[in-house]
Amino acid sequence: MDDVQADSVPPHDDHEIAQAVEEAITLADTLLREALTNSTRRERRQLRRLGRLVADPAGRELVQRLTDDVLRISSNRRAGRRFADVIAEQGLATSLTRVDRALLGAGAKLAPFIPQIVMPLVRRRILAETEGVVLPAEDPRFAAHAARRRDEGIGLLVNPLGESILGNDEARGRVDQVLEKLRRPDVSAVSIKASSLVANLDALDFDRSVERICEPLREIYRAALLKEPRGFVNLDMEEYRDLQLTVVAFTTVLDEPEFHHLEGGIVLQAYLPDSHGVLEHLGRWASARRRNGGAGIKIRIVKGANLAMEAVEAELHDWIAAPYPTKADVDASYKLMLESALRPEWDGAVRVGVASHNLFDVAWALVVRSKLPVDQRARVELEMLEGMAPAQSRAVRKMAGSLLLYAPVVQHDQIDASIAYLARRLDENTAPENFLRALFTITPGSAEFAAQAERFRCAVADRHHVSTARRRLAAPAHGSAFCNEPDSDPTNPAVRELLRAAVRSPLTRREPKVLDTAAEIDLVVARAMAALPGWAVDAVLRQQTLAAVVGVLRRERFDTIQVMADEAVKVAREGDPEVSEAIDFAKYYATVGVEVLEQQRAQGAPLAPRGVVVVASPWNFPYAIPAGGVLAALAAGNSVILKPPPEARRTAQHLVEQLHRGGVPDDVVQFVACPDDEVGRRLISHPDVGSVILTGAYETAQLFRSWKPTMHLLAETSGKNAIVITQAADLDMAIRDLVRSAFGHAGQKCSAASLAIVEAALYDDTEFMERLADATRSLVVGLPSDPGSVVGPLIAAPTTKLYRGLTQLERGERWLVEPRDLGDN
Repeated sequence: MDDVQADSVPPHDDHEIAQAVEEAITLADTLLREALTNSTRRERRQLRRLGRLVADPAGRELVQRLTDDVLRISSNRRAGRRFADVIAEQGLATSLTRVDRALLGAGAKLAPFIPQIVMPLVRRRILAETEGVVLPAEDPRFAAHAARRRDEGIGLLVNPLGESILGNDEARGRVDQVLEKLRRPDVSAVSIKASSLVANLDALDFDRSVERICEPLREIYRAALLKEPRGFVNLDMEEYRDLQLTVVAFTTVLDEPEFHHLEGGIVLQAYLPDSHGVLEHLGRWASARRRNGGAGIKIRIVKGANLAMEAVEAELHDWIAAPYPTKADVDASYKLMLESALRPEWDGAVRVGVASHNLFDVAWALVVRSKLPVDQRARVELEMLEGMAPAQSRAVRKMAGSLLLYAPVVQHDQIDASIAYLARRLDENTAPENFLRALFTITPGSAEFAAQAERFRCAVADRHHVSTARRRLAAPAHGSAFCNEPDSDPTNPAVRELLRAAVRSPLTRREPKVLDTAAEIDLVVARAMAALPGWAVDAVLRQQTLAAVVGVLRRERFDTIQVMADEAVKVAREGDPEVSEAIDFAKYYATVGVEVLEQQRAQGAPLAPRGVVVVASPWNFPYAIPAGGVLAALAAGNSVILKPPPEARRTAQHLVEQLHRGGVPDDVVQFVACPDDEVGRRLISHPDVGSVILTGAYETAQLFRSWKPTMHLLAETSGKNAIVITQAADLDMAIRDLVRSAFGHAGQKCSAASLAIVEAALYDDTEFMERLADATRSLVVGLPSDPGSVVGPLIAAPTTKLYRGLTQLERGERWLVEPRDLGDN
């Protein structure tokens, strides 16, 4: 998207802006003084404690280890031993108070001996840190807190927390929690993420994912309509991949006549350049809705809270991370978004929630608001986090006249959710330039205040210079050095359509010719032998040719996905990274592979090609695995014969034809389709075949060796793979990973989890089993032409064996799944 610039809103010219900036800095100083003057002793003590903790990496690590490694364990005895181990390994951080250090030290010594006494006290002490930041969902405590905030003139935006949504039943439960809160007379506003409304949101299956979000969203909006006055629903944002899904679902439902007069809210994250284009779209849409007699919308502007998650996601797929690369960019983006949202022509259509604990941002919003016409000032509402800095919140409430607190609530049996929320907040605020980190120690007139003020000046000055173009693109190559090939990004609409078209388009099938005589095999091997000399001696030719192959594989990515989908029933989400892997092989052997080989030869290593290499490839990874074997053999100077299984012949032929289009001579790499009988045996055991590369069963490797005991065989064989899950595991991740490993690639990946070994206490926990079953049942099973299919029914035999769900739970062996026969094809 092109850079987006806001129309001018007050203040207008450079002089007015400079005056407004200094006015905001003075106002931030006033807010800080007010907060420090009127904070309670308990609040000052908590600020000092949090300030020391945030500034101390060892202290943060200790808190993370205690919450991650200890609180998850339900058994006091087991938790006590782990608690003692953590303290012994981490030590007692100097950022802790003397009382906490003494209690933790004594507790660590006593926990292994009297865990039933010590561990409840440890849990209570750690969970006490979440009090005020995460509210109890149950009455009477929630009702009392809501009443107190109402008396203070402070609104609550209630957000029910819980485990990650892994299945449809869990999603239904979260929707019910939101409805229960929204229907209360003491709750006027709720917040919910699209990823909490439904399980398995999928950018590739865009249209169906939008409709799945819309269904529960309608139900929640109807509950808002029934309140008097009407309730407010804020549609929150978390991961970048959910951005467009959330926006389309939001506008789709609010465009329906039933909700024409309902004001809806949505969050936009300033750390995403894409948010500027989305803001423009929402502003224009809201203006048209308002002109047609509908209600306006509220856009809650936040800076973003999932930077680490976005970085990991990008690295896994070799993309540039979606957020801005620097905090300065994010700060400038935040100022630009506020300016854009307050343009005059959107008056009545767009309200803005300025969500920040940065007192300079708060002051800037107040100054900008004061420059608006009097009848437009209600467009700006200040928002902060419940319990994060109560004295500052009171100061803002006093100056702004109103305040909305984002209030996460959690049920008593979902402690992990509150711990995870607090840990994320601590993680967000540990960067040295982050204002919330400074907030724990900052004072008026200090060097820290001056540094924060200068960052604020720079952010305002740079707001029109920050790029608003999409950043999540394929990571660039670094010269001629090897780097992994980026996967396709389904959040890009153009790429998404290419992926969907590849698995949806009918393919004109061209069945390979099958060689059914030993004489034909002999001719193939003879051609391979004759082609050896010219290919083996010229390393430069091999390197240049394999580099050209890279371009062919890359250009024909979606053609390859189409072939695999049509023949091997590969869904797009699994076929695409398989193509990336094949390209990686080509790039690696065109650079590192040939170079290392020639360096070793130059150093006197007696290296020579093996001659004719037969690659016997598998059916479950019909493209990447044969590509790896074939390209390695070619790089080493061998001629290659690719012999695939009957289930993957067309894909293998496609690969060989790509190699030919890249410049590999026809006789240097040949495709052979032959039956697995005496003809196949002739190829594998041929006296002129120097080496065989096999990916398959151990029994197949034994069979090959029995045919030719002197065979040079490189065999990758698979076995049973297990996942071990203990009480200390992050169950959200454990269940997600188990389901993905067991059922991804239709359970036919050689490293698929065929067995889960679950600690007895966890195995006997019905909630764990219910969540696992729900996550499994919620998978979409279907053909690759359905973009929502997570599992494609691969054809391994005349009858497809597919692991679909938890149909057997035996206490003896404790298997979590059993195969179910889905019938032919």
